[in-house]
Amino acid sequence: MDFPEWVVLAAPPIIFLLLGVILWACLRSSGAIMRLVGKGGIEAISRLMGFLLVCMGVQFIINGVLEIISTWHP
Repeated sequence: MDFPEWVVLAAPPIIFLLLGVILWACLRSSGAIMRLVGKGGIEAISRLMGFLLVCMGVQFIINGVLEIISTWHP
């Protein structure tokens, strides 16, 4: 799929700025978010993020092992 050159040049800075604004807003309102979800919600989110991090690590290891196996020439 070919995009016009102006889209390819304009999209990354726009996305970067948009993500920056979203992250700034989340961090700025973190106190309100913590009050909204409560202690149990924070613990659940923390466990979910930990699980996702472990899944990503395992996937990196699997991809590395598969790459080593596919390029192995004894």
